[in-house]
Amino acid sequence: MKLKIMAAISVYAVLSGCAWQTPAMKLDNQLYQTSANASLARGAQTGARRLALEEANAKCTSLGSEISVLDIQSHWSFPTNGVAFVTFACNPVEGHKVG
Repeated sequence: MKLKIMAAISVYAVLSGCAWQTPAMKLDNQLYQTSANASLARGAQTGARRLALEEANAKCTSLGSEISVLDIQSHWSFPTNGVAFVTFACNPVEGHKVG
């Protein structure tokens, strides 16, 4: 009986709506990368891409810049999660002073 309860809890944990994203990490002058992980209930790969792109957009907006997405990579992670990595640049808006 305990084994069945543990199995049920494990299945629930796997399929629950867990998701996370990392803050944008600066790689170079105006180059950044962020990542996200989303469970099947949160859209798996599609959900992870959405979360990572939202974080990328938020970073560039906070800098008063426009986003330029350079690369998006996504794949499946154990057991059914989607993982996405977004590499992007925050380019200054023409006519807008930064700093």
